[in-house]
Amino acid sequence: MFRLRRGSAAGLRLGRVCIGLAGVLAGVIVGLALAALSAAGLAAAQDAAAPGQVKTNFDRIVACLSEGNEVVMAPQPACVPRQAGDAVADKAGMPLGERDWARVCGNGADPRKLPSDIVKRLAREAGIAPTGIRIVGALFCDGLDLAGVDLPYSLVLDRSVFNGLLDARNLRVKGDLSLEYAVLFETFRLNRARVEGSVYLGGSFIRKLRAYDTHVQGSWQHKSAIVFLDAHMIRLAVSGDLDMSRSAFSRLWIQSSRIGGTLGLDETEARCAYHINGSTVGDLTAHRAGFGRVVTIGTGPLATRYPWWRHAVEGRPATYTQTLFRSAAIAALADQERRRVALPDLPADENALLRGCRQEAEALPNGSTRTAGIEGVAGSRYLEFYVFDTTVQASLCLTAFNWGTPRDGEVPDPHHPVTILALNGSKVDGNLVIDLWGDDPALRTVPRGHPAFDRVSELHKFEAIGLSATAAIYNFADQVRPYVTYLDGLRFGRIHKARPACGVDYGARLASQVELPSVDEVLRWLDKNKAPSSQPFLAFVEGFEKAGADANELRVQRRNLDLCDRVVRWLPFVEGLCPAGKRTLPAESPDRSNGTVQAGFGSVVSAVADLVGTAFSVMLWALADHGLRPGKVVWWVAGVLLCFWLLFRFGLGVVGFEPSGAPRTATRLWPVGLLFLFDRLIPLYKIREEHYAIAHYYRLASADDAAATDTAADAAPREAVLRGRKVAVQVVDEAVQARIEKLLVALRVIGVVLTIFLLAALNSLTR
Repeated sequence: MFRLRRGSAAGLRLGRVCIGLAGVLAGVIVGLALAALSAAGLAAAQDAAAPGQVKTNFDRIVACLSEGNEVVMAPQPACVPRQAGDAVADKAGMPLGERDWARVCGNGADPRKLPSDIVKRLAREAGIAPTGIRIVGALFCDGLDLAGVDLPYSLVLDRSVFNGLLDARNLRVKGDLSLEYAVLFETFRLNRARVEGSVYLGGSFIRKLRAYDTHVQGSWQHKSAIVFLDAHMIRLAVSGDLDMSRSAFSRLWIQSSRIGGTLGLDETEARCAYHINGSTVGDLTAHRAGFGRVVTIGTGPLATRYPWWRHAVEGRPATYTQTLFRSAAIAALADQERRRVALPDLPADENALLRGCRQEAEALPNGSTRTAGIEGVAGSRYLEFYVFDTTVQASLCLTAFNWGTPRDGEVPDPHHPVTILALNGSKVDGNLVIDLWGDDPALRTVPRGHPAFDRVSELHKFEAIGLSATAAIYNFADQVRPYVTYLDGLRFGRIHKARPACGVDYGARLASQVELPSVDEVLRWLDKNKAPSSQPFLAFVEGFEKAGADANELRVQRRNLDLCDRVVRWLPFVEGLCPAGKRTLPAESPDRSNGTVQAGFGSVVSAVADLVGTAFSVMLWALADHGLRPGKVVWWVAGVLLCFWLLFRFGLGVVGFEPSGAPRTATRLWPVGLLFLFDRLIPLYKIREEHYAIAHYYRLASADDAAATDTAADAAPREAVLRGRKVAVQVVDEAVQARIEKLLVALRVIGVVLTIFLLAALNSLTR
């Protein structure tokens, strides 16, 4: 082997060469490092950066913003013209290009990272241009602290990722606040904030949104976005629109808020509930809003059911909301949530609630428990779209509602969810426009006539209790749809039917001519009412009267319900014959206790009075439709007269009579016809005195009468003139005479009864 001796000339020469090569290599390494630091001239203070470098990068950010430009952090920090950073960051994959942002945050050299106090530090700089702080595509690994910040310009943090809390308590912004196409893996807390411009959250993903006591002088644009858990907007004031079109959330809470423009819920989808309570809005539009599907795992009482999005995660053409759900990081978060709500075992009564929509307790490895799921509010057994005690100043338009469906849409399903759409206690100063189903045939779950139609109808409930509107426009052509209503306390100035449409951009509009609904259409719709109240009939009666239409049929139906309520107290078995919407049990009667009439004297008197009054009301209903149609008595009179004429003519064979005082040899007989019977029915005026002084009644003689040999001379058949015709008649015997007198007494009693009820009907009309 070749070896160099220590101190030899060759060894020295080789040493000098090695030292030279090492120097060149060190120079190259230093040059590359300086080039990298120069390219990252706008990079923020990173965990491994030297203290002097933080100041250098911060100064370059300030310099960029001072020129009215914006800073884009991906793929490398750069200063670009205003509004140009969005395209650059989008091309670089911000904010959906990573699967594990926690791993990215662990990389101290990532050039997209910014510290949580960067905005506070920039706010102290006086040289920022009026265009404001505009940073696009940044990564905030520790969240962002905006608490107490007061900015005299806009704050734009579009396409950024926040891996921690975004705390904006007491934030003051004199321009816009924009977090469009951003991803917030924790809570966005906007409490007691004031934004003099608008808030932009379109295309964003937010785990939880908490906006309390916040005032926005512009609009709140929140389209095609996701709030994965609850979106709380409590005591929020927005001067313009609050537009959440095509967004998805687990639960939406808008409470005690004021929205000057339009609250847009078009094509939104909630996993669990909408709650709009005690608020005031200019317009409210909700086209194709509603719920997705309920997934069932297992069978029987221990089966686990949890609601999940459907329209927001599937369908064509694909929406940006679907793009968010399909991105790697958010898809992993969604899968984690599905595993959490589906796997833990709970008692059967707990599983009756919709999992993931309520407060749940999970066991930790150390034996303790923690609250999981959606915090703060106990879950419900229902999917809820509630607009309670809210005032809409212009129009409320709700069309093509998405009722919750079972997994894969199979119907009927033993675990089909119950969906409740309720507008209770709300007031619409303009038009209330409703079309619950729209024209899409796919929304019809089962057709009328299907064996499961009634059962599925009970799972789709529309409530309107204490609802008022200047005008109600409804598509009454939905009678074949499977749903029921709970209606009470309605107040409508006008009532119309039409095929409506609505949207954030154009508000409410009508696809067909507005016209008054027919009585049959109203009655069929009111027939779906399951509330124990007849008041909705009165609301439609008033609407018909204001339109100049006849509302008598609706009045009659309303009183039918009231009467049925009284009759059921005494005859429970007739409940099945009552019109739909009246289901009062006998135990509800004040004169009954557990179905038994109380024995006290006062209660007995009261019960007897109620029974007599009920019987009178039944008679008034039968004779004159509760007095609303006194002309109906005429038909009863005609019927009574016809029946008695048939009895006299064919039952007894009587055709005429002979007045008292007439000579026995007289050949003319007075007919027992309708005039005679009417005079005896109502004897008040005595049309003919002869009708009340009768000597004999006669019947037509037969061949047997002429052949009889034992007939007395005065009882023998004789020829007489009746109605201008000569006929052979035979005087009736004493038995027939007695029957005739009894029938005439009964006829007179019936006449008295009809007179009483006719007077009652006329009195009812004058009240």
